[in-house]
Amino acid sequence: MLIDKRSYDRIYSCHEYKEKKRCPNCSSLDTKKNGFIYSKILTVRGKVKRKTQRFYCKKCGLSFTHFGSKIRKRTSDHLKRQAVLDFVLTKNSLREVGNRYELSKTSVLNWLSLISDETHSFRIDASMCSGVIQIDGKEIKLGGQKKSILLSIDAKTKQPLSYRISDGENKQTSESFLQSLKLLYPLEIRGIISDFGRGKCFLGVVKKVFPQVPHQVCLVHFMRYVWMFIPRTKRSKFYLRNRLLKSMIKNVIKASSREESMYWLEKINHFKPFFRASYHNRFIRSINN
Repeated sequence: MLIDKRSYDRIYSCHEYKEKKRCPNCSSLDTKKNGFIYSKILTVRGKVKRKTQRFYCKKCGLSFTHFGSKIRKRTSDHLKRQAVLDFVLTKNSLREVGNRYELSKTSVLNWLSLISDETHSFRIDASMCSGVIQIDGKEIKLGGQKKSILLSIDAKTKQPLSYRISDGENKQTSESFLQSLKLLYPLEIRGIISDFGRGKCFLGVVKKVFPQVPHQVCLVHFMRYVWMFIPRTKRSKFYLRNRLLKSMIKNVIKASSREESMYWLEKINHFKPFFRASYHNRFIRSINN
């Protein structure tokens, strides 16, 4: 097919560095370059000088850049994602993340809602997958409403797998999150570790999605529940029994071997009639499970 030089120039002008920019207002290609905008953009490395090409539409008279019209991008996409992941993957508060990147708490929350509308997965290296997954939930307040971040990581290598923002930590959102994780994980899942979840939502859901996979409640969370719900006050009539049960549960969890752990579990079951409070029986059932 023969193309004359005039047609060739017209085709070439729409490619590479001579590509025409379409006007975001009237969609016209009758535009021209119109100087530069000199500014500074906030990145992970700090504030960096930036030179942005400005364009002018001959048809409607609009001045714009490749970001659009009346839009000044003051923060890089990489920094936004880095700040969001820093908040999601760690126990850092919004204030700590904001101070680290010299940002406001509101900015991090706004980016969080934009980046995390659905379940997001990370680049998963199959060589760093052990087959044991840890899931957890983290409550935040977004736009004046309570939200929950559901997060999954590899329990041994600590490789992040996926996260999702949902309206709450409940059975419906947990099941949807685990179903997506099941399709995402490259190896056979051999075990799952989690806390109970709000309203014990993780217990039944994990059994439903992974019926043949062992599920262990996180021991750190379990000890936190023990210290939170068994009274510590000396005014309690069960003060001494509370202290005894706490120490025995601690011995079960922090035993150096399975034999030692089973020894202390048998001790708890042997002294079960001695523990009369309803919360005593609840924790004895939990430690047995």
